[in-house]
Amino acid sequence: MREVIHKAHKWSAANFKVITIITLIVVMIVASSYILYRPKTCTSPECFLDSMQSCSKATYINEEPEASWRYQIEGTSNGQCKINVKLLLAKKGELGIEKLTGLEMNCFYTKGFSAYPEKDLGKCTGKLKEELQTIIINKLHSYIIENLGQIKEELTQATS
Repeated sequence: MREVIHKAHKWSAANFKVITIITLIVVMIVASSYILYRPKTCTSPECFLDSMQSCSKATYINEEPEASWRYQIEGTSNGQCKINVKLLLAKKGELGIEKLTGLEMNCFYTKGFSAYPEKDLGKCTGKLKEELQTIIINKLHSYIIENLGQIKEELTQATS
């Protein structure tokens, strides 16, 4: 009977060691993949622009006087660098974008290019882009209406 208990004890200890080793290996694989594949957090514009140029995963919060933008470089998609842009906070200003807080858009640039994505809406798609374009069109329309006389005068002088 003692011999059976002794063999069972040896078998349990061996299984415990194997299970412990396997668990450690799995934890190391998961931890290393998290470290290797999680996006870098940029704290400067230079870091973000460098990451965008190489299209390496990174996030950056751009604090401008008018708004706070979050940029997240997601990597290459169909041969282009995909950047998700989210309006985090609309601050004081004349832009009229307060209602757009929380909206997002995806922008696509050729690898090697770097700039703030919201500056060229033609490269972007999504609800944030649509709403920004609507605001721009409405502001242009208002400007034209307010300055119609001056615009007409300048056109008349240009054709004379």
